[in-house]
Amino acid sequence: MDEEKKLSVSPAVLGRLAAMAFCRADIVLQLNDALVITYCVGSTNSTFGKSSDALVGGSFLDLFDAKDSKTLKDLFANKNAGARIEDTLLNVTAPSGATAEIAISGYRVPDFDNDFFVALKIAPKTLVKYIDRHVERDKTTGMLDKDSFVDTAAERIAEFEASGGKAKVSMVNIGTFEGDEDERTKVMEALGEVMRSESLGGDTAGRIDDENFSLVHGDAMDAVALSEKISNAMSGVPGMANSLMPKIATMDADSSNISSQQMAKALMVSLQAFADGATDMDGADMNDVVEKKMKENMQSIERFKSICDQGLFDLVYMPVCKLGTGEIHHFEALTRFRHDADASPFALITLAEEVGIITDFDMVVAKRAVENLEWFRDAKADVSVAINVSGHSISDDKFCDELADMLMRKYDMEKFLSLEITESAEIQDLEAVNYSIQKFRRMGYTVALDDFGAGAASFDYLNSFDVDTVKFDGPVVKRASVTKKGKAFLKSMATLCNEIGVETIAEMVEDKNLAGFLEQCGIHLGQGWYFGKPQADMTSFPPILPPEPAAKPARAKADKNPDAEFAPLA
Repeated sequence: MDEEKKLSVSPAVLGRLAAMAFCRADIVLQLNDALVITYCVGSTNSTFGKSSDALVGGSFLDLFDAKDSKTLKDLFANKNAGARIEDTLLNVTAPSGATAEIAISGYRVPDFDNDFFVALKIAPKTLVKYIDRHVERDKTTGMLDKDSFVDTAAERIAEFEASGGKAKVSMVNIGTFEGDEDERTKVMEALGEVMRSESLGGDTAGRIDDENFSLVHGDAMDAVALSEKISNAMSGVPGMANSLMPKIATMDADSSNISSQQMAKALMVSLQAFADGATDMDGADMNDVVEKKMKENMQSIERFKSICDQGLFDLVYMPVCKLGTGEIHHFEALTRFRHDADASPFALITLAEEVGIITDFDMVVAKRAVENLEWFRDAKADVSVAINVSGHSISDDKFCDELADMLMRKYDMEKFLSLEITESAEIQDLEAVNYSIQKFRRMGYTVALDDFGAGAASFDYLNSFDVDTVKFDGPVVKRASVTKKGKAFLKSMATLCNEIGVETIAEMVEDKNLAGFLEQCGIHLGQGWYFGKPQADMTSFPPILPPEPAAKPARAKADKNPDAEFAPLA
């Protein structure tokens, strides 16, 4: 653009615009494509030790610490008109020698040769550094470990895309290493150096396991070029020229519709799929599979959020009955998604737990269950319902507060509603979760622990959580009915629960003989197709005859477990 057009704005207007800019910035600069400063105004002496005029003609990169050079280049890499840089904290060394923090924001202005206009804010108090957290590293490669990488990658992706860039995630598999330990160390060091240098900010690369690695980079880097750089780096180690052939899969990282934390967990799911299948696929197949997996995950997340937002699900109810009499004790509320009414929602709900979006669903299910209970009570139906609450949700203070607030506004609801905590989401802070459990118990709600006996953590949970009921996992029940060891295990767990005053439920009760056997083991309640399949109407279940005395345990059935398609919420 010619000078005449650039200078067509009057000095008064320019002064007013500069004054407006200084409402949120200490220094304003104009940069060309080479990141050379073409205009500068503001308090530069105290920050950089030079006047604004002296800075004109110099490199913008030279104002910042060398370790932030790669980050700056990434932020300014987007050449599109209107590209933005949102507030990003970087470091400068002041003339006094002290390190200062500066927030950079900017905008590429088409009417000024598409130059970047940049605002610098010194030492803001409410922003977060580009990367400033305690991270764990792999000692050999210097890369982030898996957990630190996933968290850092999610933040970097969000910040890079906020500045107008398009982030990609590449996964690298180097195959099985056959050299000695010294050669292996040298290869890992070479791999770590090249992957870190090619990643966003020079430090967004991570080691997933022994053979698999990942990095976040801009869309200017393609898989072929990255593969060549990695191969060249590793072949520089004597004896390694042809022994390791890296496979690379690259996928888009679109974080526009989910939080950084959710993006991190979706990325972890995709990385795990890559690690599980990398050794069995060639490079092209691997790239397709990983790209497809990530796309499917993101689509499933969007679909799940729509189900929550629009209430696109229905509740069905499965009876839980007294083993001694067949009398219905209460019902468990299960979900059916309206577009897949005949299918189990288990896979989608499991993904939602892994990604960390299950709390919204647990809340809308709780509200729907309460509404339905109120309708049945108005119809004079004497029914009680247990709703599933994932371990992720019961660990979330905000969820627990919202659920408690909703329940406190419902008269006598504790007489008809109970909570069932599922084990499928990993519970980390046992003490905090028990505090939340006791909060609901003090309100009068009974709390059950689902899937008991399914994992090594079951006894830790029973020891840490004060609950009213445990539900024995279906496979545990099946093993007990066909093996001496299984029966002894189930009876001992039931005896322990009885001694500490905890009620017991058995899943997957398929027939009258199994119901009788479980009652002999000391279990109080049963749930399964023998007592009834899930139905929308809780008043339509026929009475169940009491079980006959248990006969000798039958051999294990070879057919599919009929309860498998009716998995609980989480």
